[in-house]
Amino acid sequence: MYQGQRFDSQNLETFYQGHKNTSTLHPVFKGQSIVLLGRQKSNYNNQKNSGVYEIEVKLYMRIRLKAGWIKTHKIKPKIECDFKVPLESNGRSANFEETRCHLD
Repeated sequence: MYQGQRFDSQNLETFYQGHKNTSTLHPVFKGQSIVLLGRQKSNYNNQKNSGVYEIEVKLYMRIRLKAGWIKTHKIKPKIECDFKVPLESNGRSANFEETRCHLD
């Protein structure tokens, strides 16, 4: 999302994550929807000049936990991440920084 408006969404493949394992996902967001800025146009212009855009990623998922032979019902956590995405402009680019996400 940009300035509270969705510009793209992706469905990720189903996977099993084993014990003490890290799974890496590689979604690609292309921004195929029009985003109407209105009052946020000055924020957009400031971000455009700095070359770093503030993007929000929301993850909606269904998970099931397993401990030994016990499995839980499907749980639906919501995860929100705020990113500052650097875009190359005039031959210069900024470094992407890690971001902590909020789990609800």
